[in-house]
Amino acid sequence: MNKMIKIKKAMVAFAAVLAMSLMLFPSVKADAAVTVLAAPKDAKQTVSTETAVRVAWSAVSGATAYVYSYSSDNKTYTGESLTGNGGKDTFVNLAGTNWTAGSTYYVKIRAFDGTKYSEAVVATVATAPKAPATMTQVAADNTSATISWAASTGATGYLIRFGATQATAKDIQVVKTTSVKLTGLTADSAYYLAVYPIRQVTTSFYASENCVENPRVLTTAPAVTGLKLASWDVKSNIVTLQWNNTAKYENGYQIEIYKADNKLAKIYNIYGRRAKSKTFILKAVKNTPFQYRIRTYTFMNGEKQYGAWSDLAYAIPQANVSATKVSDTAVKLSWTKVPGAKNYTVYRATKEGGKFKKVATTKKASYTVKKLSTYKDYYFYVKANSISIGGKKRNSTKLDEQNDIYVYIQKYSDSVTTD
Repeated sequence: MNKMIKIKKAMVAFAAVLAMSLMLFPSVKADAAVTVLAAPKDAKQTVSTETAVRVAWSAVSGATAYVYSYSSDNKTYTGESLTGNGGKDTFVNLAGTNWTAGSTYYVKIRAFDGTKYSEAVVATVATAPKAPATMTQVAADNTSATISWAASTGATGYLIRFGATQATAKDIQVVKTTSVKLTGLTADSAYYLAVYPIRQVTTSFYASENCVENPRVLTTAPAVTGLKLASWDVKSNIVTLQWNNTAKYENGYQIEIYKADNKLAKIYNIYGRRAKSKTFILKAVKNTPFQYRIRTYTFMNGEKQYGAWSDLAYAIPQANVSATKVSDTAVKLSWTKVPGAKNYTVYRATKEGGKFKKVATTKKASYTVKKLSTYKDYYFYVKANSISIGGKKRNSTKLDEQNDIYVYIQKYSDSVTTD
């Protein structure tokens, strides 16, 4: 019992001494001696090249330096260093050992006040992909152009910069594919296009540096105008077509010849810019009505891209006329029938280049002209009438003097002089 009393007295005495000591020394909070250094904020990539990046962040109060390191897998970090300017800059330009274009990396940044470090913040960054190795225009029409390019390793998309010229080009869209179709363009025009591969790792920044360019993205020409039959020598069957040439970027023209029944007879390809006519001999249209149309073409990636077709035009031949003497005052004109002609009209002039007057209309393939004079010049031609082609009745048109026949009657001769 006395022993327990002694122990209690000793504990009371210790408590009294402890209380006295707490009264003699001021109280100290456990965390007052340790100031927590904030981690950097807003760490983000601001610049990219194919092998380097720049990362920036907001300044941390109390920090005298920043320490950074990098990683390719966000696990193992290397290259820990202080930022420049005595370690106080709030950005770093970084190119890690063996960094490759179009790749994702991680940069860890910590604030430092000379004695302690903050928690780290990690910025996800990317190097810019290399520019596409090739780019080709693969298609076009009057209002659109389609361009494709080689894929860039590491690219998550492609920024399209487009305009009438390089100086006026603007960023218009980002595509995920390796081709783009540009619409709403003007016919027969050239445009500038640049494709920048991008690698996007955050919503606020994508890595991009170099591009592939095409300064001559072309649209095809509008429909050719002024297409007409310029001449048709019905004796030799030499035909010449003409048209207006206003295209700026064409490489050639394509002409289609159709029979009156719409069957394709021939396709002519005319290589070379500034063509305005085509002369040909085609058995399928000899002394026969035909239809024709034309369009431009432009080479793109070794293939022809065609402009719009012109409207169909129609050619009706004049009759191929010969003359025989009937008497000193009459000649018989004969001609090959023109398929589909309802009838024929004979015209006569009395001097070269003179005005032709109607002589007669006949359903036959011949006509005897009477009341002529000997030793006098006469010129005749025969028009074929009312031929159905292209949904209408059409007549042959006198084009030039090629199909006129000259007649000169002499006495005491069984023949007439013709050219």
